[in-house]
Amino acid sequence: MIARAAKIRLRDKIDSLPEGEALPILAELGKEFDIHPSTVFRILRDLVTEGVVWQSPSGKFLPASARASGVRGLPVCFIGREMWQWSRLYQELLEGVSEVCSANGSPLVLLSAPSLVRQPDPLAPPKFAGTAKQKLELRQLLSAIPRPCGGILFDHLWRDKTLSDLNLGTTPTVQLVHGSGKIIPVAGPDYEAATNAAGQFVDEHGPSELHLVIPFEGDPAIDQAVNLLREKFTNIHEHTFAQAESPAFLVDRNPDQNRIVICPEDNIAHEIGMQFVKSPTASQPILFATQGTGILRAPMSRLRFDFRRIGKAAASFLLHGSSHRPPSPLMLKSDPDL
Repeated sequence: MIARAAKIRLRDKIDSLPEGEALPILAELGKEFDIHPSTVFRILRDLVTEGVVWQSPSGKFLPASARASGVRGLPVCFIGREMWQWSRLYQELLEGVSEVCSANGSPLVLLSAPSLVRQPDPLAPPKFAGTAKQKLELRQLLSAIPRPCGGILFDHLWRDKTLSDLNLGTTPTVQLVHGSGKIIPVAGPDYEAATNAAGQFVDEHGPSELHLVIPFEGDPAIDQAVNLLREKFTNIHEHTFAQAESPAFLVDRNPDQNRIVICPEDNIAHEIGMQFVKSPTASQPILFATQGTGILRAPMSRLRFDFRRIGKAAASFLLHGSSHRPPSPLMLKSDPDL
């Protein structure tokens, strides 16, 4: 009851603060409300979560409305894969981030982890760093973050066990594309909406056979997409990318057979489509891709996510405290005349 009353009084005090003025230090607030400073801190952290208060990089608590001016000009860091490993997805994400940073006068600082992912060719299975390697590399990268910092964006390949060791003080953080959300907030697409869109697509075409091409394992976003598709379609035939490239998969022994092939990674989906085109004995299945990066074009049916918008939402959350709603995909169906 005492803490609840103190929270109400704190909110009243916040509402009455002159513009740009911070709350007094914890010891003074504790004395004013006759509670321990640690209780004051806990209440303030609750108010931060509720979007009432903002804790600046200096540690001061201010009304949430002061956040934008408080971080104006401070750099935003992206900590992730090396630039030459960026996919179309990450290019779009960071274009959106850069747009918001530019409007805020905030430099975008890129800190690269060489071992986070190794993939010499977009069609080769990538190799991902283990937790121990991730922790070692992340500790080194964190020491290079400029202080103060407006916010930090993490590649979705960083694992929870790695991120759980972070000690970033009041610096806001976001994980891009995918994450559990247990350690830091996540700005990413709506994977369940993508799965439901795939389900509607399959229902519309009524295939006699349904196939799922698993591009590789170890990328948490791809793994989740695969698992959601498995849950959605209990009668789906699974193949690795190597199996999907084989003549046995390409050649359809029944010309009247209606096959749908689903792939949750666009580079792999594009290559499979090219293999069907090149094979003179293969009857064309309906190929449906769900990752949504924009690599694919008609006549392939595919989903499209606005990853640039996701990047803008992530940067806006860091710099302005704006909330993020995962966008649903746009369905782009094949045009038989193309």
